[in-house]
Amino acid sequence: METKYIVGVDAGGSKTRLRFAATDGGTVKDVTHPAGDWTNEDARGKALLIAARIREVTGLPPAAVGIGAHGCDSDAECAELRAATEAELGVPVRVVNDAFLLAEAVPDGGPCAALVVGTGSIAVARHVAGGHSLYAGGWGWLIGDPGSAWGTVRCAVRALSETENRTGSTGGDPLLPALLAASGARSLREVVGLMQRTPGRHWAAWAPTVFDAAEAGSPAALAALRQGAADLVSLVGDLLARGADARRVVAGGSVIAGRPSLATRVASGLLARHGLPLTVFAGEPVAGAVLLARRTAAP
Repeated sequence: METKYIVGVDAGGSKTRLRFAATDGGTVKDVTHPAGDWTNEDARGKALLIAARIREVTGLPPAAVGIGAHGCDSDAECAELRAATEAELGVPVRVVNDAFLLAEAVPDGGPCAALVVGTGSIAVARHVAGGHSLYAGGWGWLIGDPGSAWGTVRCAVRALSETENRTGSTGGDPLLPALLAASGARSLREVVGLMQRTPGRHWAAWAPTVFDAAEAGSPAALAALRQGAADLVSLVGDLLARGADARRVVAGGSVIAGRPSLATRVASGLLARHGLPLTVFAGEPVAGAVLLARRTAAP
């Protein structure tokens, strides 16, 4: 790469996306890698990974780097990764939690809360007075992440199990045969056993089955969809109660961008409960990382 450039990095839970862009123009190159052991690395390890990915493309150092980092869940953690990456690359770096990339990608409209709903879910915003980061959700597949892929599957399977507890069967709910086909299991208990034995990312892939079943009228899937939407709205409410500076909400991620039924419910709930409009960003969050890098490079 011969031109002076900046790099935006979206280091998510499943993949790391790097976008090389001219300092005064458009995209030069996009590169995507599996996330690998990203979440298990310390700040220096993550900085080394990012630097290695950049050097695989060019030996010319960037003018600046903007990073949205999954797992950087406090301003202190973001500052630690920034310092480590600056030390490794010798250029200005800005680091935010990857959820904040949505606010960067859709900058117009005033302060916002950002809501990521993909494999997992999290809501973030800045404090109205101090400007520090606020987080709600993002607790992972076991206890949190409502409305996300694994949160939706978990909630729907729980609804099926509760129906079977009450009546002795799932009452012909079309979700059960669909889940059996998706999982290869022979019964609801086998489905639950698979969920207990395998990583959350394995059964999060059943989320489209749940959404399709909801459209087919499955009571359990519809219950999961309603609950997920309500809980996502509550996450934003939690941020507001803690002093978030938000006049709108920008949402992104594969689940909410790909399933209008969820987005519509979340939008309705945000307006009704908090008076906030919702914008669903269907683009790539790495675009926000590029804008972050561009501002960081500006004199």
